[in-house]
Amino acid sequence: MHAIDRAITAIETFFGWFAKLALVAMMLLVCADAGGRYLFAHPVPGVYEITEFYLMVALIFLSFAMTQRVGGHVRADVFFDLFPIRVQKTLEVIYLLAALVLFALIAWAATRTSINNFEANRWTTGVVPIPTGPSWAIAALGAWVFCLRLGLQAALILRGGDIAGRGADAPEIHDV
Repeated sequence: MHAIDRAITAIETFFGWFAKLALVAMMLLVCADAGGRYLFAHPVPGVYEITEFYLMVALIFLSFAMTQRVGGHVRADVFFDLFPIRVQKTLEVIYLLAALVLFALIAWAATRTSINNFEANRWTTGVVPIPTGPSWAIAALGAWVFCLRLGLQAALILRGGDIAGRGADAPEIHDV
């Protein structure tokens, strides 16, 4: 299991760097677009399309798995902590498997849509035409890696491990 975890973690880290680059690129493009619009009355063409179809998709989907690994997703666990640890682990496995099924469906749909868009050579109809297939491929890859992380976490809990983000691997949270 440790080799699988290391492999998935390496992919998550790689995807995480692309998500960070997407965020920086989005910030720079939007600032350049706003600056061009207000200073020169000429916005940067295609910023909306590039942000919508590539950068936002990369930022969201490529960071799902890494965020799950560190327990960074928002949790409403007010009553969760009141249950015995065995019940907590059972509920966590149910949650992980339900999320796995949902995201496997999302990943499958994104994969099929990506393939269809590549085969049909579909492009956006905005100011700057952009191919839509790669955008769906990014979403599919991120969703599949998220599925791997969810499955691995469920398997680790079933083998007696801690709930991710709550045991020894939990990130430190500081009060603001």
